[in-house]
Amino acid sequence: MKIELNKQLDKEIYLDFKDLVMAGADFGGKIRKDHPGINQDNYRKYIDDFYFTNEKELSEKLEQINKILVEKQDMFWLAVKNIFGEDLSEKNYKGYLSIFNCNPRWTESGTFQVYYKKDGLDMLEVAFHESLHFAFFDFCNAKLPEIAKKYRVNSGPLWELSEIFNVIILNQPEFIEITEREEKLFYPALADKLEKIKLIWAKKLDMKKFIEESLLFLGAK
Repeated sequence: MKIELNKQLDKEIYLDFKDLVMAGADFGGKIRKDHPGINQDNYRKYIDDFYFTNEKELSEKLEQINKILVEKQDMFWLAVKNIFGEDLSEKNYKGYLSIFNCNPRWTESGTFQVYYKKDGLDMLEVAFHESLHFAFFDFCNAKLPEIAKKYRVNSGPLWELSEIFNVIILNQPEFIEITEREEKLFYPALADKLEKIKLIWAKKLDMKKFIEESLLFLGAK
């Protein structure tokens, strides 16, 4: 896994997220807070100028996160293997540094963004959070194909479970040892559902049964 710069992607992200509020998370508000001068008319020039003016800092943050990834990702993939029973370390997942604090991911391409102002371990947490999403959806595609075909990855019960699943897994001791921080739920609207899914996880079901039972609770049919 490696993180790179992608200025063009940030221009697309601005258009996609400038007014987006989802499950209690106000992405547009975060953009306006960090970049009060950006708008629909000037966003292309604004982003070009920002990358030029902050080139040194962006390069330094890129070097920082890639160094930490080299140090940590072998341990992460071993922990993921213990969860899914499969070595996913050769998956070609890729990240891009972003000037916006949105941190989206695209499961179809195995790519994601991470906000450049985060500190090194926070950037690492985002990279591993998104990679765990990809591993989760890959598992569903391989082991539960009918479910994977039926539900969306960016909304609905399977998406909700993927976010809740990440909080549960990344707070397991072997993952805390790697990330050195607690994993928090990003979407406030899912808080009550998280507590119920924790109880299902505590039953120590195999992964397929855990996903199936959790989806039933979340309203899947």
